[in-house]
Amino acid sequence: MSFWKAVGKLVETAIDKAPDAMRAIQAEAQKKQAEMYKNTERTLKEHERKVNQVSNSNRMSDPNFARKVQEEKEKIEKAKMKLYAGNVDSTVVQVKNGEVTIKGRTVSEWNSRWQDLGRLSSLNIDDLSRYNKEIGLYKARIGGEVVYIGRAIEHANGGFRKRLRDYVRESDSARTHGSGQKMNQNADSIQLSILVVGSSAEDVEAVRALERAMINLYKPNWNVQHNR
Repeated sequence: MSFWKAVGKLVETAIDKAPDAMRAIQAEAQKKQAEMYKNTERTLKEHERKVNQVSNSNRMSDPNFARKVQEEKEKIEKAKMKLYAGNVDSTVVQVKNGEVTIKGRTVSEWNSRWQDLGRLSSLNIDDLSRYNKEIGLYKARIGGEVVYIGRAIEHANGGFRKRLRDYVRESDSARTHGSGQKMNQNADSIQLSILVVGSSAEDVEAVRALERAMINLYKPNWNVQHNR
């Protein structure tokens, strides 16, 4: 075999194996990201426990010591906001009584407000028309397992209706990313839920923060990237 034929053969093999290689890389990246998140969360909780412990000690009578404890508590609050919600407006994400809140609600409270819409492939315009201007998150489940968390943020361009219809209509122009293709390919198996956050431009930051928080909570297989 000539040199150029050999090179061509290698290139063809690389092209054929590229999709599998990319999936493996994405899976490994997701695994490492989840491990980093767990380690960071564990370290943060341990540090918070120690700070709370010393805040109840007799040493708090020392003004300098008390000031340092308060500074550490403020650092912990900022770290929680960063960990659970990313870089968003501080008026949207806050820490109250040790818990992160997004638009005034904790992640647990938001998590109890999902609305089930049924099977993705069965949704039609009539089902989604009431959500024409509302924005928020959607959650895809297969066999009870959460496989994807997505967001709908185009409040002035169809809201949930447009975003979810993109997954089941014939044209694939809006499904160029891998997760969108999976949503379309598995539409008959996906049970879909939505989390309505609001209906205006002011609510977009809250949606972004909640998306990160919910992905960190569920760690869905189809979400490779935690902070977009």
